[in-house]
Amino acid sequence: MERIIGIDLGTTNSLCATVFDEGPEVIGEGENAVTPSVLSRIDSGWLVGQEAQKRRISNPENTVSSIKRLMGRDLEELGELVNELPYKIVEGDRKLLKVRIGVSEPYQDFTPQELSAEILKKVKQRAETALGESVEKAVITVPAYFDDAQRQATRAAATIAGLEVARIINEPTAAAIAYGLDEKQDLQKDGHVAVYDLGGGTFDISILKLSGKIFKVVATHGNTQLGGDDFDQALVEILKKRILQQHPQAHFEDPESKQILKKTAESIKIELSLSPETTYTLDFPKQGVSFTDNFKVEDFESLISPLVEQTLESCKHVLQQAKLSLAQIDEVVLVGGSTVVPGVRRKIETFFGRSPHVAIDPYKVVAIGAGIQGHLLAGGRRDFLLLDVIPLALGIETLGGTFSKIITGNTTIPVEESETFTTNVDDQTSIDVNIYQGERELIKDCRALGQFKLRGIPPMKGGFPLVEVMFRVDANGILTVSASEKRSGKKAEIEVIPFHGLTQFEIERIMEDSFENAIDDFNERQLIEFRLTAERVFQGIEHNWNVAESALTETERDKIRMQMEVVRQSIKGQDSQALKAQLDALGELTRPLADTAMGRSILTELQGESADS
Repeated sequence: MERIIGIDLGTTNSLCATVFDEGPEVIGEGENAVTPSVLSRIDSGWLVGQEAQKRRISNPENTVSSIKRLMGRDLEELGELVNELPYKIVEGDRKLLKVRIGVSEPYQDFTPQELSAEILKKVKQRAETALGESVEKAVITVPAYFDDAQRQATRAAATIAGLEVARIINEPTAAAIAYGLDEKQDLQKDGHVAVYDLGGGTFDISILKLSGKIFKVVATHGNTQLGGDDFDQALVEILKKRILQQHPQAHFEDPESKQILKKTAESIKIELSLSPETTYTLDFPKQGVSFTDNFKVEDFESLISPLVEQTLESCKHVLQQAKLSLAQIDEVVLVGGSTVVPGVRRKIETFFGRSPHVAIDPYKVVAIGAGIQGHLLAGGRRDFLLLDVIPLALGIETLGGTFSKIITGNTTIPVEESETFTTNVDDQTSIDVNIYQGERELIKDCRALGQFKLRGIPPMKGGFPLVEVMFRVDANGILTVSASEKRSGKKAEIEVIPFHGLTQFEIERIMEDSFENAIDDFNERQLIEFRLTAERVFQGIEHNWNVAESALTETERDKIRMQMEVVRQSIKGQDSQALKAQLDALGELTRPLADTAMGRSILTELQGESADS
C-alpha cells in the first residue's frame, strides 16, 4: 500500500504524521518531529526550521516567519500587520503579495506560496529520512475558514514542494478524526463534538456530529487572522511602552528590534504557561539600551482577554448556526498551541461547562488526524465517512447588483448545485458571470472571487435564453463554476482561482452583518427585483401592444395604461410590498393580453415548423 502522509502546515510550527502498525503517530522524535515555520535566506538557498530560527535576530532582513498569515491575501487586507512584520512586503502583478529578501539591490522577491513550499520540502525531507522511503503524496490541513484563494495557495505551495495533494481537509475536522478513529482515546463515538482550534495565526470553532464512523461537520466559524501571534503582538506593545518610560530615546522600527521584541514576547508567553511570574531582559546593543522587568500571569491574561473573548463570540455564533445549546455539546476538543495557555483553557472550560479533551497533544492532534486521513485514502480501513462543509455561501451577481446564492453556507461538501437564469436585453449574445462569496443580499457587501464570459449565444429576445450556472465544490473545498445556454448548447467553465484572501475582519463581519441587516437587506433586494420585474413587464406590454389593439377593448387598454403609471410612481418609492401589490394588479389587467400574445406566438412557431417540414 502506498503511503500518504498527513501534514499540518502551521503558522508557527509544521509537522507530519502517518499510521504505523502500532497506530497513528507523528513522524520523527523530539526536535526532529517539529519544523518551525521559519526560513532564512543564504547564498546557497534556504535554511528552514531550527537553523533559520537561530538567525531571526542576527539576520532579521533575510529571515521570514508566520508565512501562513500572508497566504492568498493582498497588502490592503494585511493592514497594520505589514508594519509589525520584521521583513518587507511588496505587491506584485495582480495584487499578489511578495516577501522582499535583502537589505540592498539586487533584492529577491518571493511569493508566500514559494516560501511555504520550502517549509513543506523540509517536512517532506524529514519524513523521508525517518521512514526510510520516498514520499510523494500528502493530506494537508488548512483552517476551516480558509477561503478559496487561501486553499488554492496552499495547494500551489505543495505542488512547488513536489508533493501531490491527495486531499485538503480542515484542521478541526482532522482533530476530530484523530480522536474519533484512534481506538486508544475515549472520545464519545456518538453525539456532538465542539473542536476549538486556536493556533499561532488562525482560529476556528467547528461543531461535528459523530454517528459511529460518520463524521459530519454541522457548522464552522472563525477568524483567519487571530492566534498566538496576536498574543505576542499585544505583549510587544506593552514591552515598548515599558521600555520607553525608562529609555525615551529607544526606537523599534528596524527589523532587528522587531525580532528581539517578538522573541521576548514568545518567551514570556511560554514561561507564563508554566509559572505565575517571569523575569525578562531586553537588550538592543545597537541602541545601547538594556531593560529588565517582570511580567505576572494575571497581567498577561488580562491583556489577551479581549482576544479570547472574540473566540468565544465565534463559539456562540457557531452554536446558533448548528441550532444547538451548550447542553447538547457532548465533548470539547482542544487544538493548537495557543490552547495550552492556562487562561485560555479556563475560559473554554467555563464557557462550555465541561473539561475539554487534551489526551492527544494539541500541537500534534491535527497532524495525526491528517495522517489517518492519508492512510484511509491510501487504501486503509474504509469503515469511515467524512462530511465536511464550506463556510460561506457561493453564488453570482444578478441584475441590480443582487447576490444570488447557489450554494448556501455550511453546506456539506463535495456538492454540486445549479440555477437557471435568463437575459434582460433583446439580442444579447454574451453573458458575464461574476462569482461572489458571502452572506449578504447585495454583491457590494460580498467578496468577489472571479469572473468569466459565456459567449456565442444566438440573438434572442430578452427572457428567452436559458442559462444554467453550475457550482461544484470538491472534497478539497475548491470551487469550479460552469455556465451553459440550454437552447444553443454554448458552454463556458472556470476553476475559480482568486488573487488574494479575505480581510482580517471580513469573515466575522460578513456573518454578523448578515444577521444584523437581514430585514433591511431582504427589503432592499426585493425592491431591486420588483423594479426589474416592472421594467420587464413594461417592455412586454409595449412589445405586444399591437395585439392589445385588436384583442382588448378601449376600456381595458385605458385601465392598463393607468395602472402602468401607478406602477411607475411606486418604482420611485422605497416600499417593496406596495410596489409588489401594484405589479400584481397590473398582472391581473394584462393577463388576457398575455394569453392572447402567447397563443399567437405558439401558432406562429407551429406554422413555421410545418412550413419547414
